[in-house]
Amino acid sequence: MAMQFRACVPRSLTRAEAELAARRALELNPANASRSQFVERTPVGRRGGTRRIALLIENRWPVTGVKLTVRFLDGPKADLRNRILLHMNAWGKTANVQFVHTTGNAHVRIARLDHPESMAGYWSYVGTEILGIKNQERPTLNLEGFTMKTPESEFKRVVRHEAGHTLGFEHEHMRTGIVKKIDRKLAIKYFDLYAGWTAQETMDQVLTPLADKSLMATTESDPISIMCYSLPGSIMKDKVPVKGGNDINVRDYAFAASVYPKKVSAPRIVR
Repeated sequence: MAMQFRACVPRSLTRAEAELAARRALELNPANASRSQFVERTPVGRRGGTRRIALLIENRWPVTGVKLTVRFLDGPKADLRNRILLHMNAWGKTANVQFVHTTGNAHVRIARLDHPESMAGYWSYVGTEILGIKNQERPTLNLEGFTMKTPESEFKRVVRHEAGHTLGFEHEHMRTGIVKKIDRKLAIKYFDLYAGWTAQETMDQVLTPLADKSLMATTESDPISIMCYSLPGSIMKDKVPVKGGNDINVRDYAFAASVYPKKVSAPRIVR
């Protein structure tokens, strides 16, 4: 029987939603057209520096910064809402970004679903992909089981990670520099045992690197980025574990500042 293993699994849009999101992304930030419009993905459409973490090029918010509204779909009390928003806004320490609560239509819609299985767990759409989803009752970010009793360490590790996806940051462990160090056979056995994943799911989530041309990042990956999974030494070719990140580190903060610099006077409110 598989042990409980909660890994972030970014969502994928339908083709129509992806086309809408791409149009909106170009309207907001013409720089999103600077490279090929179609980004290479893993077979089932899943994704997973000195400024090391990866940013998906087509999903960047404006360099002038961004202000995103947030609605909670299951009506948690104010203390939990405020705590989640506090951790999402941790990225604002260095970057010109804001997440603000609203009870009306919102860009970011947070749920805490534990069923159906396909919707459970921790996940988020990436960057401007959220603009492709018209249904205001459909979540763009899920935090299964989060309550005020959830440890502070989990708020730092999970909420800040998912907020990073919303800002356009991809999984760091999907960078070629890390993937090439993983022993595929051992990884498939490991994730079968501890996550209950099929071989294909392990390929999609861990073993298929992001195409370098789809990323805004340096060639050096960061194994302690908040956007990186923890990988045991037992599945690595060199037996050196990938520690993974439990909080936004100094390089994450530096990268976020370079993408959405605070020197611009005010973040742009997305319509």
